[in-house]
Amino acid sequence: MNKRIKTVWALSVATMVLILLGQAYWLMNQYRLVTDMRVEQLKTACMEAIDKEQQWRYDTTEGGDTLENMKKKTYTIDFRSKKTSGKADSNYVKSSVTFILPGNKKRRVLKDMSINDAMDLQNRYIASTYRRFDKHNMDSTLTAAGHDTTQAFRFYKTNRCMVKPVFTVSGTFSKRLDVKYSSNPLEFEAVAFSIAVNPGEIISAMGWQLAGSTLLVLVLAFCLAYQIKTIIIQKRIDGIRHEFMKNMIYEMKQPPAVEPAASEAVNIGETAFFYSLNELRHGAEKVIITSRQAEILQLLAERKNTLVSREELLTEVWGDDSYANSMALNVQITYLRRALRSDPTVSIEAIIKKGYILKVKK
Repeated sequence: MNKRIKTVWALSVATMVLILLGQAYWLMNQYRLVTDMRVEQLKTACMEAIDKEQQWRYDTTEGGDTLENMKKKTYTIDFRSKKTSGKADSNYVKSSVTFILPGNKKRRVLKDMSINDAMDLQNRYIASTYRRFDKHNMDSTLTAAGHDTTQAFRFYKTNRCMVKPVFTVSGTFSKRLDVKYSSNPLEFEAVAFSIAVNPGEIISAMGWQLAGSTLLVLVLAFCLAYQIKTIIIQKRIDGIRHEFMKNMIYEMKQPPAVEPAASEAVNIGETAFFYSLNELRHGAEKVIITSRQAEILQLLAERKNTLVSREELLTEVWGDDSYANSMALNVQITYLRRALRSDPTVSIEAIIKKGYILKVKK
């Protein structure tokens, strides 16, 4: 294959690979973008599901008592706040909430908390006192919103008060949303679970798009390979044509000025071969052959009934054993057989992939 064609082929293959890599990179970024959007949607759905689950437990407390009486029986809130002038913002308010729980009069002091957050913790404590955080109710709310159910659900003890759910995202391609939430911070109880981020139909759409791009690139590669093959064949034909024309020019040998003597003839069976005239004489019949054919016949005649290799013929007559010259040798042998067909004692036998034998019957 020509060096220039090899370069074009290598550049084309590299370009097609880069196109596929670029397509895959774009699809991956699209997948990440869609996944990030789904994560934000899942966070919103998760917060709504937590609020609904808590409200459900809050509204279904047992005992038949009113919520106001439950609050009074449960604990007392002492909310204090004061402004601090040492901060850059003069309106900054430093606050603390003291929860006095029933029973042993346990105290919980939480700092830097608003009254709204304190009331939210109050509601959580009341809901958790009568009914623990319910996984099944949470799952039903999530599935109703079109999301997966919770996984790795567990309760654990922690001193950290999480007024709002804490979200973290884990995983590279198959992402999941990890959630931690203080279900009852006054009793140091929290819940942790994970929710798989479902990318929806984006994976299927990306797969079809990548498959379509790959198919188009393969079609392009096939067309390119076919064109290059056609160019190679055409160049080979042009090479054979060039060699043929060179052979034809070479074979225009000028005849000698003086008729050669009979002693100069090489006897091949019943045929006299005059090399200087490119002439074969069999009885009264004369056949003119080309100079190339004369050189081939001379090499074969020097070793009658002996194998002469193709490589030797090509090297001695053409100077090299290229493909074009090898094809030309086949053609010249055919012409020589025709020139010698009037002599039944002479034949040229081909030994496949080895060479030729000039057989002469005695």
